[in-house]
Amino acid sequence: MPPTPSPAIASPGVDRTPVLLIGLAVAFSLLGDVTIYTVLPIHHETLGFGPVEVGILLSANRWVRLVTNGLARRVLERRPARHILALVLFAGSLIAFLYASAPPFWLFLLGRIAWGAVWSFVRHTGVMTSIRVSTKENAAGVLGIYNGTVQLGFIAGTLAGAALFDLIGFAAAFSVMALLSLSGIVFDYLAFRRLPEQAPVPRQPSVAGRRRDGPMLLRSFVTTCVGVGLIISTLGFALRERFGVTVELGPLVIGIATINGILIALHYGINSVGSPILGVAIDRVGRRTAEIVAFSVGTAALVAAALFSTTPVLVPVVVVFFAANVACRLSLTSRAGLAGSASFARVMTAADLGAASGPLIGWLAIERVGSPDVVFAIGAVLYSVATVTAAVRRR
Repeated sequence: MPPTPSPAIASPGVDRTPVLLIGLAVAFSLLGDVTIYTVLPIHHETLGFGPVEVGILLSANRWVRLVTNGLARRVLERRPARHILALVLFAGSLIAFLYASAPPFWLFLLGRIAWGAVWSFVRHTGVMTSIRVSTKENAAGVLGIYNGTVQLGFIAGTLAGAALFDLIGFAAAFSVMALLSLSGIVFDYLAFRRLPEQAPVPRQPSVAGRRRDGPMLLRSFVTTCVGVGLIISTLGFALRERFGVTVELGPLVIGIATINGILIALHYGINSVGSPILGVAIDRVGRRTAEIVAFSVGTAALVAAALFSTTPVLVPVVVVFFAANVACRLSLTSRAGLAGSASFARVMTAADLGAASGPLIGWLAIERVGSPDVVFAIGAVLYSVATVTAAVRRR
């Protein structure tokens, strides 16, 4: 039998299985981490954590990635990814078991920092493996397939984690998610068996393109600061402030953690279903044009959310923002991946800085203003700045 070729995933007749499998490995690794975002904003008082401590825990895993992204790049440039990925996937499962013990704040914080280092390796392996089997013409489409698969982990983590918390409690919920996350190791090995034998990721001088990447780094920061950092991390608090701990729907009494999980899962569902479609569209119109449109739409949606936060208009405009946010991230990630390993690490570090800053900004704003609606106004300002940098053509 002739060896399996490695043309672009988006081409007709090409085997998409390796990208799907590596996406599943990454998806399973996320189960413990995603449950944190669903449960901690609601359960933090029982654990003895205040609002600022919640912000620190939700962002600590991102701050450490400002250092570990570069470490992951250097290690993966020298070693085959298959065994490294298996090792960090196992470590991620152990960290979820640590959460299950409801540790004191300092130990919880160490676990979040350790998870941040794990994610640097997991993400770099997943994205760069997908990029290496794509072409310049279809990179966003390939990443759309990968990203759409990864989002299944976010959806499962939010829905299952929230439901398990309401049904069996904090410790048992995290124990189940930790066990399930071990499945990612199986998908890791299955994925690399389907790929041609690959050397480590080629090295790229870390100084190449830094000035060129500047505006892209800013947009990457804004995309995650607003999307993941500001809005997602404060959604549970906003729901509890408006509806209390439970909601009665006829004879049903539903925990607010479950409702929070459903709404956050809607965000990830848009990410999952929309990524392959948006990826193909980005390849067709061009990544620069796609960013201008996506950031403009996102800005308009956030302005509308800030103005109409107490009306039914809020739900559809937030959904529109979610779609725009996906398009922004796909375009930026595909551009960075095509530019090389060092460029990708820099752009992801900027994204992690945004994701780390977002929860702190959001929770501090809530503590000062007293209303979660302020996050939409802050997000609108940041997205408008990103729109300008996307529209200005550099020499």
